Amino acid sequence: MRRRVWVWVILMGLTVVLPASADVLDPFDNAPSPSGTLGLGTYVSYQSLPDYVDENEGDIEIEAKASAFLLRPIWFGPKIADKMSWGVNAIVPFANVDADGLDSQSGMGDVVVSPFIFLVEKGPFNLSFWEFIYTPTGEYDENNPDTSIGLDTWQFQHQLALGWYPGQFGMDWTINYWNRLESDKLNIDYQDAIETDLILHWTFASKVTAGVIGSFWWDVDDLEIDGETIDDTQGHRYAAGFNLMYPLKEDIILSGRYTHDFDAENHVKGDWGYLRMVFLF
Repeated sequence: MRRRVWVWVILMGLTVVLPASADVLDPFDNAPSPSGTLGLGTYVSYQSLPDYVDENEGDIEIEAKASAFLLRPIWFGPKIADKMSWGVNAIVPFANVDADGLDSQSGMGDVVVSPFIFLVEKGPFNLSFWEFIYTPTGEYDENNPDTSIGLDTWQFQHQLALGWYPGQFGMDWTINYWNRLESDKLNIDYQDAIETDLILHWTFASKVTAGVIGSFWWDVDDLEIDGETIDDTQGHRYAAGFNLMYPLKEDIILSGRYTHDFDAENHVKGDWGYLRMVFLF
């Protein structure tokens, strides 16, 4: 029974992170925009997470579902020394989280603030650094934390992003280090984690861009509750999928993404899809 409690604690941390992750990768995400560019990304996301894969007990049915609508404004400032692009963006999520045997909850999730800077802009090659700060501002129910929309802690996502666009073929890649502080109310110290996303894509007739996706998540340590390390809670997740992108107009871009978790341990496992529309001003 106690093991199942740990499973719900881990699920709680993951279902909060995932609906808020509008930083997920699409083709050409690592291409800088001209100074003064203002954009707005809108996302509709749905996740079906039927199982938690436990190292000792195997598949545990949880039937978790998370749907979200996210707004992501982004602004590019004037270049530093006429060569380094930079800017700020934010993520405002509205989500619903449901799981087997638990009350579903809806509301605004943790607001994310994110400055970024391009370290290298050399022809088709770009390298940038993004800092995502997840503020504990979302709806949080201390009596029903497992499906709460917000998480009772600060989270920091440090991201290095690479874009390479030599022609019709392109590649976008990110590597993230997740650092989540301890929850004061629940005395839970969530694991740090390493996450990476890779998209290889091809543009047909200067219109439709199709890509294949590989996505990986590795916890770097075990969960801690009340200062006690919970053994065998360090997990991983491997996923693969595809992406399609189409410019409806020069300043309106539609994209969609689907991934399936094909291997997981001490982690939720399922499917994730979203539609994104970007407006440029």
